[in-house]
Parts: sequence; structure tokens; C-alpha cells
Amino acid sequence: MKTYHHTIFYPEERERLDEATLGRSEEGTLKSLPSALLVPHATYSMIGEALHQTFSHAASLKPELVVFLGPLHQPVLEQDAPAFLFAPEANTFEQAERTYRFDEAVIDELTSCFPIRRASYYYEEEPAFELTLPFIDSYLKPKAILPLIGKIENSNQINQSILSLKKIVQRQPKSLFVLSANASELLPQYEATDEANHFIEDLVHEYRSLGIRSSCNWGMLEAINRSALIGGRWKIASTFLKGIGYARIADAKSESGLMTWHIGAYKGA
Repeated sequence: MKTYHHTIFYPEERERLDEATLGRSEEGTLKSLPSALLVPHATYSMIGEALHQTFSHAASLKPELVVFLGPLHQPVLEQDAPAFLFAPEANTFEQAERTYRFDEAVIDELTSCFPIRRASYYYEEEPAFELTLPFIDSYLKPKAILPLIGKIENSNQINQSILSLKKIVQRQPKSLFVLSANASELLPQYEATDEANHFIEDLVHEYRSLGIRSSCNWGMLEAINRSALIGGRWKIASTFLKGIGYARIADAKSESGLMTWHIGAYKGA
């Protein structure tokens, strides 16, 4: 599997990519596995600092497996239904002169038991996995990676996702879940800010109302929360708008145009 989104979302050259993603901490907040991170997706100029602030909370962890859970913004192709989660077809990924290994055995087991298929063409359209991978490598250095992207839109799909997450942890208890989601779709500032406030409230209290918001990947967030695999509540790690960090969403200055808030968070002990 090759890269599709370099230069647009992240640097293509290995030296510049290493500089942009170099870990800043070796002593993170999280101390046990399984745990989870919530990270945004956009260009590094918009979210690079948010990714650093979020991944630093996992800097102490030594996961055997990192499970990336990303959104699918486009409809699932009719030929792939009823599958709604998708893994790469290849067992390795080449990025900036580095090779990453996917957990082939776990992927094969998931595709045999759940509505999950191998389909790399979805990764050609969705940049979230590709732009997050260098931070996974820099901060976590797992032995293997399991990427899944999908579109979870109803209770049956949430329940199937919960079962698949439990299967993963059963196979590899030392797993870290990295879930990619933005607080809302692109909206005018007032609406984007309102959505971000509700997103944070729903997240930290684990209300089952994420589905009425416009955040991408809300279904996977619901699955993580309902699975009871990870102790504790979500804690906010970073809050960014257009590449600028804010202590509070209310502190953001008024701006025109469409936008979305980029929120980072962590969950675990």
C-alpha cells in the first residue's frame, strides 16, 4: 500500500516529516492498556500542535498494537455492503522510506467474523490514517498497526463495532485505540462553535447523543464508549481552531467563513 495524501496534508520528505512529528515527551498521562486517544484530521498546519498535545498523553505506553479507527466521509459502495468497516488489502504500508506492518492475523479474523472487508480504495479518498501514522510511529512505535475506516450510522453497526473492538482486545490486550474525528462538519463560526461545545459535553459525559451532531465518526466514538473496554472518562487534551489553540472555545475571536474545531482527548488509566 502506498501514500496518496503526502504534500497536501503532511511533508513528503522523511527529514521534514520526522521534524514535524518528533515526540516532545517520554512521560505521558496514560499508564495502562487498553487506552484510547481522540485526534482530529486536517493539514499539519491546522492540527500539528493538537496532535502533539494529544499523543504526548500516551508517550509512556508501549502498545503491542495500535488500532486506528477513522471516518469514511463518502458513502459505502453498493458492491461492499453490508460491510461498513474497511481494512487495507495490503499487509504493509510504505511511507517516506519507512515500512509499517499491519496485523494480518487480526484483520483476517475480523473480516471472517464481522461486516469488515479489505478495500484499499477507501484509503485513497480518506487522508486521516495516512496523516496520523507518523505521529503513531514517533510517539508509540508499536509492533503492528491495525487500520479500520468506516461509516457507522445505526445501532446494529454500533453493536457490531463493539463486538469487533472486544475481539481485538481479546486477541491483544496491550492495544491502544487512536480514533480520528473532528468536532463538526465545516460550518459558519457560530454553528461550528455550538457544535464543538456540544461535542465536548457529549464526549466527557459520554452522553448517547453524538449521533445528532455533525461530527464525523460519531458512531465509532459511541462504540468505544459503550464497549466498557477502557476505564475512566474522556479528558480534553487540546482545543484548536484554524491552527490556533485555545484554553476555552469561548476565547476564540470572531472569524468569517466555514470552519471546524479540532479537539484532542484521551481516555484510560
